[in-house]
Amino acid sequence: MLDSRYLYLHEAMGLGPMWLSQSAHLIIPATAGKNTETDSEATPAHQIVPVSTGKSPSTTDAHITQPVNRHRAALQQIISQRAPAALPVAQKNTDESSDSSSLNPIADELNISFDTIPSTLPTCTRCNLHQERCTPLPGYGAINARLLVVSSNPAPPDDSSQQLFSGEVGKLLNNMLAAINITAEEVFYTSQVKCAPNVSLRISAEHMRACLPYLSAQIQHIRPQAILLLGQIYSQLDQNTLAQNLHNIPYVISPHPARLLRQSHLKATAWAALKQLRNYLQ
Repeated sequence: MLDSRYLYLHEAMGLGPMWLSQSAHLIIPATAGKNTETDSEATPAHQIVPVSTGKSPSTTDAHITQPVNRHRAALQQIISQRAPAALPVAQKNTDESSDSSSLNPIADELNISFDTIPSTLPTCTRCNLHQERCTPLPGYGAINARLLVVSSNPAPPDDSSQQLFSGEVGKLLNNMLAAINITAEEVFYTSQVKCAPNVSLRISAEHMRACLPYLSAQIQHIRPQAILLLGQIYSQLDQNTLAQNLHNIPYVISPHPARLLRQSHLKATAWAALKQLRNYLQ
């Protein structure tokens, strides 16, 4: 039997007992380097599809994906016209496995500070995602935040709007935090990989390694009480290594809100993570 707070979570999210409308259109992810489902899980990859209602897709539904396909085709054409860019991280780690579980702690060789991240990211070419992005997204929120929320990477819609956790994903995330009495003023929102995979639609361990110094600088500066990691990809990492990368700050892993919008049966898992997070923040 679920905790009574679990029922409160339904009401706090304002989305009814199933958390979503049956006609909603959702972002479906895929994990880094794997074909299993994760976050926007916002995630290594995305598709826009209608929620299954047992009915055939309408003509209107089919038209929704057309702007995305045109945008992706335009990006692919731009990338193909560019000269190959230097990829220092990929060349440095050619003998390493691309499996997410091989992600190891790395030194902060960039020698960057929290304040210089927004100006440093636009010129960053540490991985090939700089060829796909519209703009890198460093994150936003309270610099003295109690809670650091981290997703694996921005979703393509985030890249277009230049805002992490955009749209319904952001609304659900804020409602989830409100269910444990955490306000937006107490949170800093960011992602480990700062660029959206608009064309490749997935991130790899190389991408996560390349951006780790930026996340490390943010953690060192903010020093939150706890960290909320969004996405199944974090469950696939070695947890001892992950703890070191997070500077041994208490953390919990929850399904990404983008995945919760599509797979409502995971809300019990998310609520359990939120309750644990609430204990860390007391």
